[in-house]
Amino acid sequence: MENILKTRENFEVAIPFGDEEASFKLSGVRFVGRYGLAAALETGDTEGIILKALYSPTGSSTLSEIARGSRRVAVISDDATRPTPVSLIIPHVLAELEAAGVPKEGITIVMANGSHRKMSKEEIDAKLGSDIAASYRIDNHDYKAADLVDLGSTPSGVPVMMNKTVANADFAVGIGSIVPHRYCGWSGGAKIIQPGVCGEKTTVATHLMITKDSGVRVGNVENVVRHEMEEVARKAHLGFIVNVVLDSEGKTVGAVTGDPVKAHRKGVEMATGIVAARIPQKADLVICSSHPANMNFWQAGKAFYTADIAVEDGGTILLATPAYEGIGEHPEFGKLLALEYDEIIRMLDAKEVEDQLGAAAALAVRLVARRARVAVVTDGLSRSEVEAMGFAYYPAGRLQEAVDAEIGLLRAKGKDPSVTVMAEAPDMLPVIG
Repeated sequence: MENILKTRENFEVAIPFGDEEASFKLSGVRFVGRYGLAAALETGDTEGIILKALYSPTGSSTLSEIARGSRRVAVISDDATRPTPVSLIIPHVLAELEAAGVPKEGITIVMANGSHRKMSKEEIDAKLGSDIAASYRIDNHDYKAADLVDLGSTPSGVPVMMNKTVANADFAVGIGSIVPHRYCGWSGGAKIIQPGVCGEKTTVATHLMITKDSGVRVGNVENVVRHEMEEVARKAHLGFIVNVVLDSEGKTVGAVTGDPVKAHRKGVEMATGIVAARIPQKADLVICSSHPANMNFWQAGKAFYTADIAVEDGGTILLATPAYEGIGEHPEFGKLLALEYDEIIRMLDAKEVEDQLGAAAALAVRLVARRARVAVVTDGLSRSEVEAMGFAYYPAGRLQEAVDAEIGLLRAKGKDPSVTVMAEAPDMLPVIG
């Protein structure tokens, strides 16, 4: 790579760390820049944005029209790992369903936990608003529940095991947000169904498609995983979505409603203007924050996929994450990270892996670790847990030490280190050049 950056001395950079900021100094490095989501955009209020979108849906009639005649409706909300302001959105969705003549007792709010743990009562109250949480039947989805409903399979053979409430509904509405995603290109749309309210077999089948198609990558919406998710969503009668786009402060800067495919694609175009960051060149060291995916390492690991776009071959990714709940709901994920990609594939083929979803995620991270050193700054995992994954460990309070040490290692290799900082790495999309 041509050395087009000037060396900079003694300057400070800050990144989010949980609800706080963590700062560190850089000196004697070629600084590519600090990047993240667009911040502090001038916006209207969230509810005003939602109402405007509800009255002008994309690719469908309004919700009050399209839901008319339905007697059992599932309103599906994303879970506590997502920052979607559902409490400000769902009252207007419920008002539209009331206008459609759907009886209140026919409405169930389903928490789309995917393969995550079930939400606590406090988390549900915070997500939906305590009044709504107390007024409607809540289904807290469990992807290993005994009463999942078999809806057959998609045309390509993906088995569809569905949440019972959703499977038995006449109509489903999905509420979520749109950010880049490793498997389906972008979140939102049909993802509220798969993996949101599906069983383990369905989610494993779609996620393992990363081993078969190079088009499955972050930022590429028209890929085989996304298309499979949309086939699954059709079986679940997903008829309407409400998806928002958020800025770096978690403010709603846009919304789309309507057809789960057409509205979603419009939302992806909208989101690209917020989350895409043009970075002039790759860097030897990418320092990234897991914000807002801070709950556990399963979520924080999303930062690896976007940092992978921004790091040079043979470079280093330094991830700073609180990972409040440790590894997360997939402990085998952490154990599998210690293995090489080909060994994980062998174990999957030999049926030696119990948590195949954890294996799919481990495969995705190992693809990153094949070409870059990984270091983690955290107190949510122990040194032994991080080092067992094959990664370098630094305690959360020693970010400066971690930065200095990783720069020193690059210099020992004869590098004149270039550095990129990514502030909201899980939710941003680097565009190089």
